[in-house]
Amino acid sequence: MRGPCHLFTAVFAVGAFVAAFPARTFAEGSLVLAERDAAPAFTIVVGENPAPSRQYAAEELRDWTRRLTGVTLSIEAARPAGMAGVFLDEPDAASGLGEDGFRIHVENGDLRIMGGRRGVLYGVYELLEEYGGIGWFASWRTMVPDTGRLAVPEDLDDTQIPAFVLRGRGWYDLQHNPDFACRLRCNGAATHVRDGQFSERHGGTAWRQSGNGHSLGRLLPATEYGESHPEYFAEINGIRQTRDAQPCLTNPDVLEIVTSNLFAVIRADPDADCYDVSQNDYFRYCTCVRCRAVDEEEGSNAGTLIRFVNAIAERVEREFPGKQVATFAYHYTRHPPKVTRPRANVVVKFCPTDCDYSVPLSESRYAGNRSFVKDLAGWKAISPPLFIFDYVVNYRAYLHSFPNAPNFFANLRIFHEAGARYYLGWGNNEGLHADFGELKVWLLAKGMWNPNRPWRPLAERFIRGYYGEAAAPFVLECFNLLNAPPTDGEAHPAFATEEAWDRNRLSDDVLERAAALWAKAEEAAAGDPECLHNVRMGAAGVTYSRLDRMLLGRKTAWVTRHPDKFAPDPRIPEFLDAMAQYYKESGGLIRYREHRRHHAAIMARFAAARRQTLAFPAEPSDIALIGADDLEIEPPTHCQRIDDKTALGGRACAILNSRHEWCLRFLFKNLAYDPGVRYRVRAHVRAEKTGHAGDVFSAGLYDATQKPSFISDTTFSADAMPDDYTWYD
Repeated sequence: MRGPCHLFTAVFAVGAFVAAFPARTFAEGSLVLAERDAAPAFTIVVGENPAPSRQYAAEELRDWTRRLTGVTLSIEAARPAGMAGVFLDEPDAASGLGEDGFRIHVENGDLRIMGGRRGVLYGVYELLEEYGGIGWFASWRTMVPDTGRLAVPEDLDDTQIPAFVLRGRGWYDLQHNPDFACRLRCNGAATHVRDGQFSERHGGTAWRQSGNGHSLGRLLPATEYGESHPEYFAEINGIRQTRDAQPCLTNPDVLEIVTSNLFAVIRADPDADCYDVSQNDYFRYCTCVRCRAVDEEEGSNAGTLIRFVNAIAERVEREFPGKQVATFAYHYTRHPPKVTRPRANVVVKFCPTDCDYSVPLSESRYAGNRSFVKDLAGWKAISPPLFIFDYVVNYRAYLHSFPNAPNFFANLRIFHEAGARYYLGWGNNEGLHADFGELKVWLLAKGMWNPNRPWRPLAERFIRGYYGEAAAPFVLECFNLLNAPPTDGEAHPAFATEEAWDRNRLSDDVLERAAALWAKAEEAAAGDPECLHNVRMGAAGVTYSRLDRMLLGRKTAWVTRHPDKFAPDPRIPEFLDAMAQYYKESGGLIRYREHRRHHAAIMARFAAARRQTLAFPAEPSDIALIGADDLEIEPPTHCQRIDDKTALGGRACAILNSRHEWCLRFLFKNLAYDPGVRYRVRAHVRAEKTGHAGDVFSAGLYDATQKPSFISDTTFSADAMPDDYTWYD
């Protein structure tokens, strides 16, 4: 049901393990920095007045070496006589290390770690991880091997410079835990949170954008200008739309207002590197004569956007030298313009939307991937270094299997070869324990630093360290099972679809095998509470997917002469209890879907499933009343559930005036009906008219398998509607 103008309410009747991963061992001579039960032979040398990050690097090296060997290395400004040194050196200008690169090398019996304000920290972590065997797998899970020794080869000389200048923090654990994020060498700012920002001891943030994306709605608020200046907003089918519509980017007044408001943002947050001017998170772009002419000349809807952003960026460059302006290449603006190039101070944030992630992005035969490859090459040809805003979970179902982890490194190589130097893998930033979420965080961090390493040994190391050696073989087998590439020859597109991955790709048998493997892993981890917790949180995803399939068969309305054919799965209460227990054990940090309201809707769905499973009707029925609380609402800003004493059941859904798109829906998969029987579908509606005569609402039946295909679509006008609730066929 949809409503263009008036308020109305309606009530509807893989592989084997290699050996355990300890610290590296060396066939020939080694430089022993510390060894259990031996007196310290080395001291950590930081120089006079070290920067906060250099001092912190020394403290990290001291503290973790003590945990590893029991030996405490002192921190000194200069090397004491008779001691060897671990020197934390500042790089010279010719080193090429920048702020994040480092060099570790042995020189005359000393170890030297050279790096910039973050690089010196990363060099220390490289030493501890690769030569000490320490594993930082999650903010709550660190493994320190019982070797009692920290040593490096006598001929060690290792220089590393990261592939990506910016390595983003698009996951909850990275966002909220800057120490952990730093140990994984992520250097981007945390978004949406205050408690997770890097401090000076972490070396600060490499690059920070002020505010979040999709900013044009904030820079040109429809609430302020929509009524007085509808010409500021998109013209669609000849009519200016002021709600859920993009600005008219060829209107000179829009340029002045957005520029002025952006300048206010810059003055309020002068320390940021970049400021966002990007499209709102919906389509509905302007098709007025001027905008259409630009987009046709450019061969892309990015034409109007890039010209608009360029004009602002030129003024920013004059007023605020050195500052950048960011914008999206996203959905309808993803295709690059033919004529206009982004200015040097414009950062294009390229988004791989509508892609198949089940194989590397450049290898899928899916049309969206072929278009992606073409668009990426186009932006590479015209843009300064790209920012990749990647999608690495299924936002509609965080816990469903989303088999993209085996392709992370290949995709990162694709982006790097295209000239991208900024990367943000946007995952579950709202909670923990998405589908192999902690593994994905760790692998992405390793890949952002160096995507040319083999990924599988890293994944196996993580699984052993995070889940424990006893449980690891079962977890690895489950990972291989759920992440096997598709064999049906079909593409499996989308990062934000209800049923994209496991409902279409994984059989019930595969999910049952995965559940059995998690059960074996849980049994194996029983003696280690921390590993047991990690295993159980990993198992939650498969339990959720199995429950989801059971609920697909659960009906919320019955118009059938054969209700026994639609009996709910008797295991539903058991699985609901299991998910409730997982949620409790997670501390409420399991999230089912992006945005709080959607997560809450799934929680409500679980509660309703429990009630409705118990209330399953055993008697035949010819009539079903589908109440307001059974309807799906999207979006809540335009449609709300309300109490209404005059409505059937005392509840109704109110559509608030101005959205000529679907606001209410009931899915027939939730209806128990008899094929071949004719049914009458009716809506119980009243309209509150506010002086405008015309169409009030439309309702219809829609076949999603043959879209766009309306079985029926009927519009009802105000002239034919009384003021009270009336049934409409």
